[in-house]
Amino acid sequence: MPPRDHPTSNHAGQSGDDFRKIAGIGPVVAQRLQDTGILTYEDLARRTPEEIATVARKSSESIASQNWIGQARELAGPSPEPSIPRQHYAAFQVEFLLESDNRVRRTRVRQHQTDISDAWPGWDEERLIAFLRDRIPLATATRPADALDVEPPPMRPPDEPSVSVPSAPASQLSPAAPAEELPSSFLAIEELTPTRDGQRSYVRRPDEPNLVRLTLHVNRIDRPIPDTFDFSATIAARKLGGHDRVHLDTRQGTIRVSEPLSVQAAGPPLPTGLYRLVVTVDIYPADHAMDEAPLYSRGASGNLIQVADAPEGSASAVA
Repeated sequence: MPPRDHPTSNHAGQSGDDFRKIAGIGPVVAQRLQDTGILTYEDLARRTPEEIATVARKSSESIASQNWIGQARELAGPSPEPSIPRQHYAAFQVEFLLESDNRVRRTRVRQHQTDISDAWPGWDEERLIAFLRDRIPLATATRPADALDVEPPPMRPPDEPSVSVPSAPASQLSPAAPAEELPSSFLAIEELTPTRDGQRSYVRRPDEPNLVRLTLHVNRIDRPIPDTFDFSATIAARKLGGHDRVHLDTRQGTIRVSEPLSVQAAGPPLPTGLYRLVVTVDIYPADHAMDEAPLYSRGASGNLIQVADAPEGSASAVA
C-alpha cells in the first residue's frame, strides 16, 4: 500500500490527518474538527453524523449524504489482519409504507453503522439491492471469468488505497502451469483512484474529464507460471445510491510477474453526484487470440469521486 499522507498540524501544534481529502470538507471544517480533538481519519470514522455535525456546524443529513464517515474509514488505511477471522454485522433497516391493498407506496432503507439512508416511491428491487450491495463487503464472493457485467464486491471499509478482492476461478492456464484454479494471491489490484496532475484528487466539476490511475501486481505463486501475461482492465464509475454505471475507459497491455504496473485511464465528464470507481480485470496468456477466454478475472471497487457544480476550492464546494 502507498505510504500514508504526511500529517497536518492544527493551531495547537497537534499532528493530524488531512481531512480536506474527504469530499465535502474544506479547510475551515478540517480545522474545526482538529481543534476539538478529532485528529485522524480513525477518529472521524468512529463518530456519528450527529457528533460530527455539532463540531463541523453542518447538518447531519449533509454529512451522511456525502459519506464522510465512509470516506474517513477508507482513507484510514488497512487495519492489522487478525490471526483468526472475525465476524461482524452489517445492519440495515427497511421500511415500507403500504396502501390498504398492500401495494408499496414508499420504500425507505438505512444502514445502522453509517447512518446512510435512501428513500424512493413504490417498490424498486434493483435500487434496494444496489443500496445493500454498495455497503456489504462481500469478501468471500467469487466471480466467474465469463461474467463480464457482474457487480464487483465493494472494497472493505477500512481498506484504502488497496482494492484487492478475492479471485474468481480460472478457466484454463497456459502450458507452463497445470489447469487448476489460480489462488487469490495471484493478482493484486493495489490502486484505483481519481487523479489530477498525477496526484489524487477526489472532487470533479461536471465539465471536467475524469483521469484514473490503476495499479496492478501479478504475484508469483507456488507453481510454475509464465513471466508475462496480457491484461484488459475495464474502468467505470458507479453512482452511489443507484445502479447507474458510466464506462470511463478500457486499458489493455502486458504485465510482468512481480513488477507492479500503473496505467492511466481517461474518461468523459460525469453528471453531478457521488460515484464509486469500479474495475474488472481479465488476465490472458501472452499474445492471446482475440476470442480466447481469460485465465483469471477479478472485479474490485476503488475510491470515491464527488462531482460538484461549484468549482473546486470555492466556498460552496469545500465548506
